[in-house]
Amino acid sequence: MSDTLENLQKMQAIDRQKDALQQKILKRKREKDRLREEKERLEAELLSLKHALDKARLALARKELELKEVEERWATTKSKLYSGEITSSKELAQWEKSMKKLEETKDSLENEILAEMENVENLQKEFQRKGQEVTEKGTLIAQQIEVKENEIATLEAELAVLEKEWQGITSLIPPEILAYYMELRKKFQDAVVSLLGEVCQGCYLSVPTIVAKAVRRREGLVRCPNCGRFLC
Repeated sequence: MSDTLENLQKMQAIDRQKDALQQKILKRKREKDRLREEKERLEAELLSLKHALDKARLALARKELELKEVEERWATTKSKLYSGEITSSKELAQWEKSMKKLEETKDSLENEILAEMENVENLQKEFQRKGQEVTEKGTLIAQQIEVKENEIATLEAELAVLEKEWQGITSLIPPEILAYYMELRKKFQDAVVSLLGEVCQGCYLSVPTIVAKAVRRREGLVRCPNCGRFLC
């Protein structure tokens, strides 16, 4: 049974290394996920700016088309007003009123177009700035992601080596003892603990003297009567 205890201790040492590697792998994967989220956030911001810029350009084009239509109507009205064809003072007043209204509409549209042009210009600058930022940061993030992926691959390779070694040891341990060890691992980090005097170093409770003597004499596999761990 001393060989079995020795193999359990070897297995536990490997399990500790595996746990540490798995934690490192998990950490690297989370870091990689955060980097991808940051890259996606930057790209989403750029896309949002593009939509805003497209919308502003469309609004400007509509205003310019509306202004063109108003200018044509204004020119037609002006031509009619000064053609000499209108003889009635009442009709003349109506045409003058229409022309004044068109002039006001034209002035208003011109001001709106200037504002829209300024908005488009500002959005264009912001879009270019954000595009440069996304390119620069995106390249850096891509490099960082590649580093994380390489680190993960290295850690997983190390884990695979340990797993192979772990599997080799399991073949040397009786199935019922291996099953019990695995159950203990679900509850405790260490399934095999030392005995200091008559105190289990897993649960820190005293064990009967007869148990302590059995451990010291290496009389087979001895378990703590309190927590169930293997004692060594």
